Amino acid sequence: MDKKFVKRDCLAIKRGMATTTTRPEEEEEERENEDEKGGAKTSAIINARAEEEEDLFSSSSVGTLLLGKNKAESRETIERWRGTANGGRKSGNPTSEKSFQNGEILYENYADLGFSVEFLRESVDCVHLYNETKTDFVPFRGGGKGGKMPSLPFGIDFEEDTAKDVVGKLGEPTSKGGTGVQIFIVYEMLGIKISFNALDWENAGASIHSMAVWKASD
Repeated sequence: MDKKFVKRDCLAIKRGMATTTTRPEEEEEERENEDEKGGAKTSAIINARAEEEEDLFSSSSVGTLLLGKNKAESRETIERWRGTANGGRKSGNPTSEKSFQNGEILYENYADLGFSVEFLRESVDCVHLYNETKTDFVPFRGGGKGGKMPSLPFGIDFEEDTAKDVVGKLGEPTSKGGTGVQIFIVYEMLGIKISFNALDWENAGASIHSMAVWKASD
C-alpha cells in the first residue's frame, strides 16, 4: 500500500477526531451541567412526592391515621401532626393521660390538638374529637386537601354542621339517646358517635359537642 495514502488516511482520522472529540475541560463542564440538571430533577421529584404525602396526610381522616396502631406508632403519627399544627412543635407525648380497669383502658389526651386517643390492650381502639366542650381541649379542626391537620370522617364539619346537618349527610342513625343530659346519635355501620350541645331533639340546630370514631364492624 502507498505510504502517502496511509498517511493521508491517518491525518483524516485525526482531523475527524479533532472535530468530534471534546476537550477534557469541556467534558468536565458538560458533566457538571448534567449533574446540575439531574440534581434539579431529583429535587423536583422529591418535592412532588412530599406534596403528595402531605395531601394524603391532610385528606385522610383521623381514624384512618390512628385506629389500630400501638402507642409508639400513634405517637409518631401525632408528632408529625402536632408539628404542622403548632408551629413546628415536635412531640408525640400527650398533655395528660388516665387509665381505667387496671390499665387495660388508657386515654392519652392531646388538649392542644383537641382530641383523646383511647387504647384498649395497647392498641388504639377509639379516637375522641372535641369541638365545643367548655374544657381545656381546644376545638379540633380538621384539614382536608391542602390543610395541616387530618380531616374528620364522612365530611363532617365541626364549625358548620348542626344536628340536622349531620343527619342530612349521613341519614338516619342506628340509634340515638341522651335526652335530658346530652343528645347523641350513633352510626354503628360507620363506627362513629356524635354528641350535640342540646338536652332534647327539639333543638335541630344544636352544634356538635364531640365525636367518637372507632373501627366499624364488618
